[in-house]
Amino acid sequence: MTGALALSHEYFEKYALPSLRERFPELLTSLAAGLVGNGSECFGYDDEISHDHDWGVDFFLWLPEGYAARIPELAAWKAELLETHPPEFPRTKSEYGARVGIETVGGFYRSLIGYPEGPKTLNDWVNIPEENLAMAVNGEIFLDNSGEFTKTREYLLEFFPEDLRLKRLSHSCMMMAQGGQYNFGRCAARGDVVAARSALSQFSDAVIAALFLLKRRYRPYYKWRYHAALEFAPDGILTALAELADAKISAAAEDIARTVERICRGVAYLLREEGLITTQETFFTAHGEELRARIAHDKLRELPAQYEI
Repeated sequence: MTGALALSHEYFEKYALPSLRERFPELLTSLAAGLVGNGSECFGYDDEISHDHDWGVDFFLWLPEGYAARIPELAAWKAELLETHPPEFPRTKSEYGARVGIETVGGFYRSLIGYPEGPKTLNDWVNIPEENLAMAVNGEIFLDNSGEFTKTREYLLEFFPEDLRLKRLSHSCMMMAQGGQYNFGRCAARGDVVAARSALSQFSDAVIAALFLLKRRYRPYYKWRYHAALEFAPDGILTALAELADAKISAAAEDIARTVERICRGVAYLLREEGLITTQETFFTAHGEELRARIAHDKLRELPAQYEI
């Protein structure tokens, strides 16, 4: 079945846009519309399992701040439109699901990332959960006649400031070393399969974080990170991560350790390809420290490589 994003765009073009032209011609030059934000459909990841809650046809309208007083009028228009032209798949709504409606441009971005025009300082960037940044740039813009919504979106798509990217890459490398190269084997040798599985989980999370940072792409909500990485990351690394997730620790600890090293070699190759490391060491603390040394921001560079921000 077609995803809700494509269905929503089709509905907007067929029903909403002609009605807007007729009812609000004076607003049309200032309007933006689309489906962006919280929900698997906004990432294009919705499937049959997604249909049980918060799924179906819907769209946002975004207005400049000066038109906030028109929001109730547009909300009433949208409710009427959905009633008179009911979609084949109307959006279902749950208690904790995302709300899709009429907002100002600044209000929408403020609700997701806390900053109506995007973060400006390093502290601003650090304060925003990465998954919220992913939600702020996903989905599709159906219409943006003023360009205001797109301007903030394009600014966010430029990605983290480089020093913050390097700091987070440094941390990822340290966690790969700690979880996968060091602690997994020790926990497995003790027969502590719970701790060993936790160490592997930390390692896998760190690998995926590094892949997104290298791609300059924000990580989505945790359950979609591996799925999203399938769109751009090397198959060898992702296949090996799937092997780790499926491995039985008590029976395959040595094989797992070899898979960990195979993944580390793959990530090291990507780091070298971008010119971020020169070390030939195999233990990833060396990679983390070399990345930390590249940070220009004094306070960030002074933080321990393993320190997470």
